[in-house]
Amino acid sequence: MKLQLDPKKALTISLTALVLLFAVWLVSPFFRLDASDEAAGRINGYRLALGLTVMILFVGKSLWDVLAPQGLAKKVSNVKAIALVGLTIVVMGFIVFTVARAAAYYLESSIAADAQQF
Repeated sequence: MKLQLDPKKALTISLTALVLLFAVWLVSPFFRLDASDEAAGRINGYRLALGLTVMILFVGKSLWDVLAPQGLAKKVSNVKAIALVGLTIVVMGFIVFTVARAAAYYLESSIAADAQQF
């Protein structure tokens, strides 16, 4: 039995994956921050904001697709609903991880700046 994928669905899946990969690339500087990244702080802040916005919009769109009233949307299979909710949980976990890393870096740099001041 050969699995046939509709070209429209293949395009949608690939575009979604591309957008998520772009969002991960935007927040990637926060995986490994050090003192040398301080000069690009404003740019990294903009990248973080844009990347997290893309991810949050993706989560909202996915949840709307799954949880919207079935009268307004087409029927969604249980497997697809479970998969989208699982993906949403993974993306939200990634968002929380990234925000925690950014906050930790901000607090560390703030404490270091205060220590140098005195």
